[in-house]
Amino acid sequence: MASRSNPCSEITRLWLEARHGCLLTESVPAAVPGGYSDIDLIATQAGLHSFELPDGVTVGPRLIVETKDEHDFDPKGKEFGKWLLSDVDKLGANPFIPRTAQGTVKFSMLREQHFRKAIELFGSPDFDRLFVVHAIDPAAPSSIGPALLEKRIHWITIDVVMRDLLAWYRHHQADLTSQFVRGRSLAPAVWLRRSGHHADLDLTVT
Repeated sequence: MASRSNPCSEITRLWLEARHGCLLTESVPAAVPGGYSDIDLIATQAGLHSFELPDGVTVGPRLIVETKDEHDFDPKGKEFGKWLLSDVDKLGANPFIPRTAQGTVKFSMLREQHFRKAIELFGSPDFDRLFVVHAIDPAAPSSIGPALLEKRIHWITIDVVMRDLLAWYRHHQADLTSQFVRGRSLAPAVWLRRSGHHADLDLTVT
């Protein structure tokens, strides 16, 4: 998926770049059977500092990021939860889903090809994998959370990203009024209104 093809990926990019000071490369292709699959975002914190996700887990300074938004078909993330459990079962004791594994892989960044591509780019296996999704059945990641953390695999929903970005912006807006990220204003409310996931958020910046 091209990393700028939907609001979920745009907001994630803004969050990593503005909120956490990451340098980003977008839509990096990895060869898979039958063609290519993108790594949506390659992220490196500019000062090579680790940073905390909203749940307090420390990640970085290097990450690969996959964004998935299928709210039209799976608004509550029930199917995403089933797919996650299926994909993690394919992982087994490996850090990735081997290229010899049978069956469909929903979350492509778990594939061996993506893992090895990231090693090639970073020059090291010292990186985290972050999945940002529109929603996911919380029972799925909670049941396999420790195993995923050991492999430095993290899951977060876009509403949590938006809340974190907006809270950060409210404390920094005076310094950011005239600043831009890749030519875009750092007013996250503008981006949040495009996302379709903001109905319960107070987007007023005071």
